[in-house]
Amino acid sequence: MFSVCVCHTIRIANLSLVTLVHDTILFQQNDAFFFSLPLLRITVAMCGQAPLNTKIVGGQNAAPGSWPWQVSMRYQGSHVCGGSLINNQWILSAAHCFALISGWTMVLGLQTQQGTNPNSVSVSVSSITVNPNYNGNTNDNDLALVQLSSTVSFSDYIQPICLAASGSTFYNGTETWVTGWGNIQSGVSLPSPGTLQEVQVPVVGNGKCNCLYGPGSITDNMLCAGLLAGGKDSCQGDSGGPLVVKQGSVWVQAGIVSFGNGCAEPNYPGVYTRVSQYQSWISSVITSNLPGFVTYFSSGTNSDVTCTATAAVISSMNVLFSSIPLFLFPSLLLIDTLF
Repeated sequence: MFSVCVCHTIRIANLSLVTLVHDTILFQQNDAFFFSLPLLRITVAMCGQAPLNTKIVGGQNAAPGSWPWQVSMRYQGSHVCGGSLINNQWILSAAHCFALISGWTMVLGLQTQQGTNPNSVSVSVSSITVNPNYNGNTNDNDLALVQLSSTVSFSDYIQPICLAASGSTFYNGTETWVTGWGNIQSGVSLPSPGTLQEVQVPVVGNGKCNCLYGPGSITDNMLCAGLLAGGKDSCQGDSGGPLVVKQGSVWVQAGIVSFGNGCAEPNYPGVYTRVSQYQSWISSVITSNLPGFVTYFSSGTNSDVTCTATAAVISSMNVLFSSIPLFLFPSLLLIDTLF
């Protein structure tokens, strides 16, 4: 019926699975489409929409509402990690953020860490589910799902992000954007009032990234992005936040901030959890009101390389938020040493 599924999936009551493809509703049961209707008067809450995002410039303050899925995850009142809203009750983040699983508050619609934020909402946490295959030594499978204690209402400042579906491709050079309140360089916190930062970075293919970090260190569950010259990267406090791409008018989350060798170091791009590898796991945890999954296809051909030479030994593979108790790291997130 169609060749490329750029779609959103929802459930209506307890009935059939519904998939939106272009302007047609496809009703599905037992893995077979059996009925379709033109999309006329049915309104569906879509993902990946940012009504206030009018321009993208890397390495500077983000305009209010530019990234409405961005979440500030606070432990005992202090920001420690980022996350992304994926429906009205679930947040996607990094497993390594949760050395401690109680004492968390999620803040949505936030612009600055200090001062007044009239569009923000704070919500307590009902549960935290860490991927069961997470390996803190290799950083593989670094993701977790946070269930809010209550649903949130969407606005121009609070919107869910679409997630990259299984089979998505992110070729070397694909432009992405990463956001957060993290350090502006290693050990240097974001200055007051702590405005949300945005930076544009290109994908570095897994083959090239393996050469840089050491063969075997970058798995198929990871995605690298950054300038090989250094200067633009995520940093301490950005952990768990979203790496996103735009397909048409829809924003899609490709990665989750995971780890790196320092921040913005030459030849060490940031490493992200590859979201498209986890569609099945996410769908198994969130059993109702599923997030929107969108298949992202890179254009052109992939210019990645195969690592044949032995790369330099990694001297300090620093996870952006280690298993040391989170209250020891009150700093915020995102780095661009070029501005």
